[in-house]
Amino acid sequence: MKSISDLYDSLLEKLFFAACGILFVMMLMICADVLLRNVPLVNSLHGLSWADEVSEYMLYLITMLSAPWLLRQGRHIRIDIVLRALPAKVGWCCEWLADAIALACCATMVVYGDRKSVV
Repeated sequence: MKSISDLYDSLLEKLFFAACGILFVMMLMICADVLLRNVPLVNSLHGLSWADEVSEYMLYLITMLSAPWLLRQGRHIRIDIVLRALPAKVGWCCEWLADAIALACCATMVVYGDRKSVV
């Protein structure tokens, strides 16, 4: 079981580093777009017309790639004032219940997202 957990940690770390790489590429792309719009380096090129749309998709991708790693590290935003007020065992059960509900929501989105739309 330990090796499966280590493999999962390794996968999440790789996804997180991929998100960091995409963030870096997005930063370079936006800087190039602003530079090309304001400085006439190439006469026929006035910015990157596709940069806005691509950066929007990159934001979604960064979120999806980095969120599992953040959750595994316990660094995602959370409000745990109620969990701190509860006994430890009850708080642990609430955590598991919230995780199970989140898993069910994700599975539902995968199932409905995979269906072909009928026109």
